[in-house]
Amino acid sequence: MRNKEGLVDDLITSIPGEWKFDEQVSQHFDTHVRKSVPLYEEVQKAVIEISEWFIRDNSVVYDLGSSTGETISLLLQKHSRKKNVRFIGVEESLPMIEIARKKCSSELVQFLQQHIEEINEFANIDLVLSLYTLQFLPLWKRKKVLQRIYNGLVEGGAFIFVEKIRAENSLFEDIWNDLYWDFKQENGLNEQQVIKKAQSLRGVLIPLSLTENLSLLSDVGFQCMDTFIKWHNFAGIIAVKMPSKNDIEENTYLNTDKNNKIQQ
Repeated sequence: MRNKEGLVDDLITSIPGEWKFDEQVSQHFDTHVRKSVPLYEEVQKAVIEISEWFIRDNSVVYDLGSSTGETISLLLQKHSRKKNVRFIGVEESLPMIEIARKKCSSELVQFLQQHIEEINEFANIDLVLSLYTLQFLPLWKRKKVLQRIYNGLVEGGAFIFVEKIRAENSLFEDIWNDLYWDFKQENGLNEQQVIKKAQSLRGVLIPLSLTENLSLLSDVGFQCMDTFIKWHNFAGIIAVKMPSKNDIEENTYLNTDKNNKIQQ
């Protein structure tokens, strides 16, 4: 039967085109993600380390698609000596949030049960994270979300996101996908589970190439971007909101005018 439910991990089932972060997935997410996402631990470590350049006293940090609160928990530990740093996790799955709240029991942490595209406005944000989340948004919604993130960041604030990506060339697409499937099987998933997971993500996970992701960031205003990690068909990107050219010219003019008045 075409839509027969099948195992995508030992304790997780799904059917083609209907992958959901439901209670079943939530209970086993932390284990499953390490089997199916390359360099997961390394990505978490890199994000936490990079955050040191952007989180200071009174900072506001958003984690979009915060799942079980793993990243916020690590950030909370890393920046525990700083004053009044607020962490806001946005997650549509209530079972995920329930786990996250137990993992991050602090008055500085808030979890919102919400679709990330429903956040109409961010304001005075120092750091926004989106780890393996934007890839689940329909393409027509991504640019709107990115624009709101850009608008809401303070100057010098950063957006860090990690995505599954498409190769720039069809030859590499085949190579990267084969190596990705090898990775999953080396981590304990059997061939049938790998196939069932791929089927469950049909039309649900829609990756873009690295170039297309960078182009989207540029379209919404980011000018300072770099790739901080890459593994075959996965990549992590950081984008920093820099002062606009007009702001730089205005500040230069004001400083010059001030110096002229002092000299007079």
